[in-house]
Amino acid sequence: MMRSNAFLRPRIVTAIVAMSIVWGWLILVTPHGWADNAESLRQPDSPSELDSTSELDSTSRAISASQAILPPTAPTVRLPTTKVNRLGLTIDIQLARQQAAGTIAVKIDVCSTSTFAADRELTLRFVTDPNGQSPPTNGLRVDVPISLAQGTSATTVIRYLPKWSVGYLYNVSVYEQDRALENCFAKLGGNEINFAVDDPDFHWLLVTESEEVDYAKLPDLRSLFSKPSPQRISRVPGELPAPEQDPHLWASILSDGPNVAAGQAELPTDWRGYQNVSLLIVNLAALESAKQNGNFEAIHDWVLNGGSIALYDAASEQQFVEALGLLRDAPADSKLAVPIPEMPIAGFPYNVPAGDLKPFVDAHAAEWAKKTWVRPLGAGLAFGLQRSADKTFPSAMQWTIVEKTLGYRVSPMLRRGVDPILGDRRFGRWLIPGVAQPPVYTFMGLLAVFVILVGPVAYRSTAKRGRTYLMFLIAPVLAIITTVAMFAYGIVSDGFGTLARVRQLTWVDGASSKAGERIQSTYFAGLRPIDGLEFSGDAEVMRYTSGNAGAWETLNQLPPAIIGNMRIEDQTQRFSSAFLPSRQQRQFVAHQSRHAIGHLSIQTDKSDPNRSAATVGNRFAFELRQLVIRDADGEYWFAEQVPGESNDVPCVLLNLKEASSKLASHYNLYRPLEEDTYQISRRSFRGLTQDLIVRALDPRLNSTRENWRVSTGSFENWLDRHLQLDLDLPLAHFVAISDVSEDVIAVPQAELVESVRYVYGTLK
Repeated sequence: MMRSNAFLRPRIVTAIVAMSIVWGWLILVTPHGWADNAESLRQPDSPSELDSTSELDSTSRAISASQAILPPTAPTVRLPTTKVNRLGLTIDIQLARQQAAGTIAVKIDVCSTSTFAADRELTLRFVTDPNGQSPPTNGLRVDVPISLAQGTSATTVIRYLPKWSVGYLYNVSVYEQDRALENCFAKLGGNEINFAVDDPDFHWLLVTESEEVDYAKLPDLRSLFSKPSPQRISRVPGELPAPEQDPHLWASILSDGPNVAAGQAELPTDWRGYQNVSLLIVNLAALESAKQNGNFEAIHDWVLNGGSIALYDAASEQQFVEALGLLRDAPADSKLAVPIPEMPIAGFPYNVPAGDLKPFVDAHAAEWAKKTWVRPLGAGLAFGLQRSADKTFPSAMQWTIVEKTLGYRVSPMLRRGVDPILGDRRFGRWLIPGVAQPPVYTFMGLLAVFVILVGPVAYRSTAKRGRTYLMFLIAPVLAIITTVAMFAYGIVSDGFGTLARVRQLTWVDGASSKAGERIQSTYFAGLRPIDGLEFSGDAEVMRYTSGNAGAWETLNQLPPAIIGNMRIEDQTQRFSSAFLPSRQQRQFVAHQSRHAIGHLSIQTDKSDPNRSAATVGNRFAFELRQLVIRDADGEYWFAEQVPGESNDVPCVLLNLKEASSKLASHYNLYRPLEEDTYQISRRSFRGLTQDLIVRALDPRLNSTRENWRVSTGSFENWLDRHLQLDLDLPLAHFVAISDVSEDVIAVPQAELVESVRYVYGTLK
């Protein structure tokens, strides 16, 4: 026996060596080596280990180089989570680290271990985890379908998931043919919840001209941190080293948020990726790079929808205007706000009390204004900061002026004018009138008939026949009939179809023929639609509730709940019918961009001072009604009806009084409902968080907000200001009324009620 073991031992060793050689050869020749693949599939045990394993295979990184989400991001999750991969693919999921409500970016990289032998359809399901999002009653279940074509080896998808809560923790799983894939479940995001996200603060994004950020070559950003701000790192620039002196320090400061720097390869190609930024900062070189590689399109869309951009090294105001395609003349309402700081900052004498700084500010305001310019761009703002001879980056005072001028626009929630977390009483302004409300007068009439029949008619009739005892039968029968009639009338009067009240605001940039758009829509369904609701794939959609559900602190104590299911695709966003229950009004606010929408131009003939004439060219595909134009010279013109794709439509000249009357009629035709038409709960929420928008505007929390007073968002604020308060238009602007476009109606078969589309903006 011993001899046989000795005889076999050399052969066993030889076999082991041979197997090792074969195994190593397979690792080298296999496109995604088995051993390497098994190791990369192992789920990291900690965030620090995740950082060390975040350098994924080269194929995945090469695919995702052209698609990015802004930092900071949560640790990447890889599925499946086991070492042994029987699925033939790996899925890497990266989530933006975003606390605030809105839309949250998720990046999905799918790689095959070789190539896909057949077409495959996967669905990634993201379910709100109540342990990492608040309130737990605002949970969502979001499906993201991914198509894998035969013969390909990898694909990358970036989607923006609606999120109506604070926090960013999800439970993610993978399905194929409605079957959950084995070992493809994980938690994505973080557990921390920041309940102060409703407090608006100034968050900026610096974009460099290089593909990736070289922190040693950044401009001297210390002036951004030396201004008075809750996020400041240092009051005095000298206390913080310049980026070229300590690039590692600045890499840690600007990679973890809320203020970040990003290279061209790190910029999102969807405008929603910038929504949590207050101001995007670029120089001419970075702006030109963004235009050449296509990144500027998403930036431009974001500004049209209410964002703000600052060009900090323009040589002149003309260069600033031409670089961004802006109006040459600044509108009267686009003025810089020169604040009196509450604390010393660069440029101010430190031995002078803040209250005595007003003479100093007044003396230098004109000088600062010459170096800083502002123009409207859609619903947003564009700033220009003049290049100085001795400094490559603007001073702390200039950035303070920019932040003060931004005002409410520093807050994404205030720019949108909607809080999807709690809602508020303004929900009642845009309800469908007379729907889902008790028909009081009809019920009173039915009750009056019941009283008459039971009283004089029935009693007198039975008394004549000597059968008054029948009243014990007649009264209950008539009561049942009356109750059934009231119930049936309440149902039939509202109908069984779907009604919609849509308020579509389209802000057109004439220079680019693009537009930003806000759609506030209210839906009522007699019977909930089977197909649910459908919104545009590039829209940011939020629900708008009445605020009656309770205060935030109360909602946090309720059990978790899922509002409904969503399916997010490239072109569409589908919400299940749970978002529109039967016989209830539901309200949504969406923002989206429109490319190649067209423009409006005017040709004036003022050769005869006693008789001016003008014609309008409408390059929109839709008709404009009640068109009011203010040309570059300040004169007002009016056209009753301008067909789509038309030229040389004559206009009539208006005096100031006539123009003001026309503008006021625009607003009065489609006024919001009075607030008391919808009985909002008057329960006391003293000491509790009930209305986040009112809280964000409260000057007692921050004295810099005392002049904001904007609760309806940038689009509505423009209409309120020019059609209701000032009754005028800026130079080279127009406003008109049109029909609601069909593509913004989330329920196609819905009947429109008191709906309107305002089209306004700049002339070509």
